[in-house]
Parts: sequence; structure tokens; C-alpha cells
Amino acid sequence: MRREHRILLGALVGFLALALGVRLLGGESSPSNLAATLVEPVSADSVASTLPLVATVAETTTTIAAPVSNGCAASGHSAVIDRVNQRTWLCNDGQITETFVMTSANSQPDPGTYKVYAKDLKASSILTGEFSTMTHFVAFTRGKYANARIAFHSIPKYSNGEYVQPLDSVGTAEKRGASAGCIRVLPEDSVKIWDWLDKGDPVIVVS
Repeated sequence: MRREHRILLGALVGFLALALGVRLLGGESSPSNLAATLVEPVSADSVASTLPLVATVAETTTTIAAPVSNGCAASGHSAVIDRVNQRTWLCNDGQITETFVMTSANSQPDPGTYKVYAKDLKASSILTGEFSTMTHFVAFTRGKYANARIAFHSIPKYSNGEYVQPLDSVGTAEKRGASAGCIRVLPEDSVKIWDWLDKGDPVIVVS
């Protein structure tokens, strides 16, 4: 083949290849348009516009739920009172060591942190309308209405030796509010609380 024909054929093939390439890219068949399409730079702004979406996805996937607190003091001995569920528990260095059923008042003590300020092995009361006695009295605040001491203690007994409420009713929703303010616990549990808490130890009311 003559040299002039080879040059002409090569130019024709090259032109067809350029035209086909433009159509595959969705552009015009003009070589000038193809060149513009192929060499047009990507702007920094167009790249940056995609970054917020990436950051949002990353932020969503790394969200961690906050841990649920057990109400315990972070260190040392403490006690927690949950009036809603009629339960109380003892803590050591932020961890629950033992849980007890209890009977409390409906409206006190208010949620908050208190400190044990008195311990009496025996105590008495007339707040139920009749004289009663109790043991292992661990006081940590005073009542909002009569300013009487509020404490953990055993289920009170009347003078005839009868408990002011059946022992199997302690911790039940039906007996919530039977106490004037104190935290009534079973006799054996009052001993454990008495032995665990010292003056100055925190008592945390969570509900």
C-alpha cells in the first residue's frame, strides 16, 4: 500500500475511534467536544461537597448508648432505695452486693443523696397511731412533715409482739405507703444493713 493511503486510513480510524468514544461517554461526536469532556478537571469544590455525607454516616455508626447506673456510690459502702419498686440494695465500690425487699412511704424520702447520721440498736414510734418498737435503726434523713427521723429498720412490732404488717407483705405494691417514712425491712435484713452502713456512708434514693 502506498504511504499516502496508509496515512489517510490511519487518520480515518483514529477519527472513528474518537467519535465512538464520545458517544459512549454520552457526549457529542465532535472531537473538540470529546477533548473537552476527557480533559475537564474535577473541581475541589465538587469533591468537598461529598464529605459531609461521609462524615454524617461515620458519626451515626459510632454513636454509643450511655450506660445505665445502678445508683451506687462510686466508692466505699453505700445503700440505694427504690421506692417505686419497693427494693433496696447495698453497694461496695459502685457494685451491688445484696438486694432486699422493703416497705416505704409514698411521698418520702425524696430522691437524692443522704448520709447516715445515727445508729440505734433499738427504737420506738407512735407514728402508726399505736406504740411500736423496732431494731437496727439506721437514720439518714428527717421527714418532710413531722421532722421525724427516717431510717432503715426492722418491721416494727406492737406491744403484744405482733408485727405491724405481715412479713410476707414486705416488698409488695399493696403495702407501699404503709410506712410513715422509714424503710421497713425484714428482721434478718435489718441486721445486714446495720452491719454494712456506718455513720457518714451515703444513702441514695433513686425513686
